[in-house]
Amino acid sequence: MRSTSTPAPAIPSRGFQASPTAVASEIDLTGSACLPEAVPREWLDAVRNYADTVPTGVHEVMLQGDSASGLPFLRDLASNPDLCALLHAVTAAAHPTADTSKSGIECALRVISGADPADRPLWFHYDASVVTVVLPIVIPEAAPGQSGELVIYPNRRPFRRWAVTNVLEKAVTQSDTFRRRFVRRLNLHRDAETVQLQPGNAYLFWGYRSYHATMPVAPGSKRVTVILHYRDVHALSQIVKYAKAFRHGMAGFGGM
Repeated sequence: MRSTSTPAPAIPSRGFQASPTAVASEIDLTGSACLPEAVPREWLDAVRNYADTVPTGVHEVMLQGDSASGLPFLRDLASNPDLCALLHAVTAAAHPTADTSKSGIECALRVISGADPADRPLWFHYDASVVTVVLPIVIPEAAPGQSGELVIYPNRRPFRRWAVTNVLEKAVTQSDTFRRRFVRRLNLHRDAETVQLQPGNAYLFWGYRSYHATMPVAPGSKRVTVILHYRDVHALSQIVKYAKAFRHGMAGFGGM
């Protein structure tokens, strides 16, 4: 595994005015790209203040969909013209044939408080989106492996032509059994990119192609991130919609 002390390579930028070609090339080469100081301090403060209102005593809170889109700071971010233009161009470079019927930015706010009481395996997964963006808001200062670092096994799979292949692949690789076995073999892997996150920066990677997770958070600390997804690879697939509905239903019974 690569050193956790090495940040993602930075692409010179002002806000989200970066070269799409340089960003796409950096992701292909190293697994991720960093846009330094992509968002202003005022925006970070607004998100941080809201995160402070999230109920304590819960290990993880994830606001997404309608719950997230109504938040003013996420609504402003998703309508940022420079961000929209960058994601559109980067996506076109990575996956020119991606479906364009659903082109908006999907936002989520994730708040993690302390260690996982259930001691579950690292939540390695593949995203549905061509591009995933992580915006750190609050990152705890702790020992390596305890500060919520982003771990990416980049570009492990291609953009699948068939949605059913994607569904079957995710059913296997996102099971707890597979994840636990994968984590036990982490020291044997040499292709991981472990990225320390700095509030204010933006970190981009191919969410669909990269198997990724976050490291644990130390007890008594908090990790807050905003996550953006752009261009669902299988947006029109009924199979994917059925699979998502099944997973959500099983979650209510303590399953998937």
